[in-house]
Amino acid sequence: MAGYDGRAVNRDQEQLPEVGPAFAPQQPLKLDDDRAVWREVGDEVVVLEVQTATYLSLNGSAGALWKKLDGGATPIELVAELVSAYAVPEARAAKDVEDFLRALRDRSLLLVG
Repeated sequence: MAGYDGRAVNRDQEQLPEVGPAFAPQQPLKLDDDRAVWREVGDEVVVLEVQTATYLSLNGSAGALWKKLDGGATPIELVAELVSAYAVPEARAAKDVEDFLRALRDRSLLLVG
């Protein structure tokens, strides 16, 4: 998002974590259901990229983020999910979310807005 420099932003007295310059903390995101189908298999999420017929296997935090994005979520909600579920520091969670979102965007699996 133009103008976002990756630093924490103070909106309505709420401190938002640094998520990175590519994704604004409160930007709505969701999975592109036309480009991927997925199922939970045991404790992992198995994804089929429709256009490339590539399978992805997501476990742990990546699977949790995928499931959260299926219904739509903001980067800040994804960070909160990791902090809550895995007791990781907010800065680490923000970096992990940024990396995950970039990977999805690079594969054209992420819708913005």
